[in-house]
Amino acid sequence: MTTAMEQEGRSGAQSVERVLGVLEAIAASPAGLEIGDIADVVGVSTSTAYRLVGVLHRQGYVRRQAPGHRYLLGSTVGLLGIALQQQVLATPAVQRLLNAARDELRAPVYLTAFQGGEVVVSHISDSPEHPRIGQLHVGFAEANHATAFGKLMLASMDPGDLDDALESTERRALTRHSITSTSGLRGELARVRREQLAIEVEEYMPLLACIAAPVRSARGSTVGAVSVSVSADEFRSRADELERVVRRTAWHVSSQRDGSHPS
Repeated sequence: MTTAMEQEGRSGAQSVERVLGVLEAIAASPAGLEIGDIADVVGVSTSTAYRLVGVLHRQGYVRRQAPGHRYLLGSTVGLLGIALQQQVLATPAVQRLLNAARDELRAPVYLTAFQGGEVVVSHISDSPEHPRIGQLHVGFAEANHATAFGKLMLASMDPGDLDDALESTERRALTRHSITSTSGLRGELARVRREQLAIEVEEYMPLLACIAAPVRSARGSTVGAVSVSVSADEFRSRADELERVVRRTAWHVSSQRDGSHPS
């Protein structure tokens, strides 16, 4: 005989599966889904679909497109993605590598991941003696053209995706050195691809410079970056040393991803 507790457990598990089904259905549709579409995909009534979407909407996992009646992924999903990148990429072994680079260079070192055309900060190795960039924040879509790791991310894109990104994004001059023209940025990204190194000097913030080297997957694709920030004057006097340590650290971080050295 099935007990009331067993029935309640099965009912709860089914509800969870349906909520996850709704989330997966919305994630699979770039343009979002209306309630009727969600009900059809998940195999529930319209009223049940409304109830399931309501749970996700209250927790920020989905949002309603305005104007319109379509539902898209919400900000909470993005936060989970950031947490995943931090757990997968910034392992304790990787953090030790970043700390060693920080101590050697006497400067803050950053590990960033590239996720769906976005730059995500996975870990920052700094100290009171070597503080991080004061205005650093999560989400660099509006500044990819002006940061070293943003340039690496753009340079790693497929040509079609890069064309869409360059044409759809308005680039602001964050400083007088920022590259804002499409032709100028294309030339800069070609250099980044050729040298497998990105540099910015006073493009993101006045008096600041950054240098970044790619973190690669076992298949050789660029999945993130190791970078270091120093003053612009210090960069000019230590460029060779900064490049050597950043490249070496990025290579070792890449090798930590699956225990073997990347190609």
